[in-house]
Amino acid sequence: MILKEFSEYLQANESESSVKLLYRWLKEKLQVLPVTNVDRVIKAELYTAENAYGDFLIIAKRESGRKLMQALYNFALSYEHQKVARDVHNLKNPDDLKKKEN
Repeated sequence: MILKEFSEYLQANESESSVKLLYRWLKEKLQVLPVTNVDRVIKAELYTAENAYGDFLIIAKRESGRKLMQALYNFALSYEHQKVARDVHNLKNPDDLKKKEN
C-alpha cells in the first residue's frame, strides 16, 4: 500500500527525478499529522532532522524503517530507469528498425 501511494505520487509528478520526489514525498508525509495507514507507518518508522540551512535528513527509527527506506529508494530508481528506457525507445527512428529487420 505504501508503494502504491508513492507510485501515484511519482506518476503525478513524472517530469521530476524519482529520487528527489521520494525525499519530497517522505518529507511531506512526516510533516503532517498521520491520517491514513500509510502516513502512520511512515511516521512510526522514520523521522527527519533539519539543520539551520534547511537541509533535511530522513532517519530510520529501527531496522524495519531502514528496510522501508531501501525498498522505496529501489522503487524510485526502478521507476527512473523505466522512464529513461521509455524515452530512449520513443526516440528510436522507425527507419533504423526496418533496416535491422532486412
